[in-house]
Amino acid sequence: MNDRADVERMAEGIVRLTMELQRRKEGGPSAHELTTTQALALRVVVTEGPQRIGAIAGWLGVTVATASRTVDALAGAELVRREADQTDARAVRVVATAHGKREFGVRRERFVRALARLSDDLSEIERRQLADALETLGRLFVAEPAQGRATVERPKS
Repeated sequence: MNDRADVERMAEGIVRLTMELQRRKEGGPSAHELTTTQALALRVVVTEGPQRIGAIAGWLGVTVATASRTVDALAGAELVRREADQTDARAVRVVATAHGKREFGVRRERFVRALARLSDDLSEIERRQLADALETLGRLFVAEPAQGRATVERPKS
């Protein structure tokens, strides 16, 4: 199998896993049905702290206009609020509300439970290997400069 075929297998695996996790969420719809972009923006603001719209756009890989519309929807659902940026009077920061933090926690717990059910048929070794592989993927996609990342030697197979 060539490198391209391996990459295509990984891509298909990630997409299928994402779809299956979405399908297997328990407890019915959330109080706030969010688009994927909205859910990811909420995650960024909750886990990374208050962010400017441009930073949210950067995290999500979308335009500032898309990030702004995304924040508008989250603010409309009272999951985030805009507040003045103390360091720049012209700028605003997006801050998660207490309600937004709770909603994020509920969504994360639903996701974790769905993943736990999906991984029930895996052995302990397979679960550890999958967790390691996903952690490696996460490191590969971190948006910081390569020189700032710690490098870990991994054997090539």
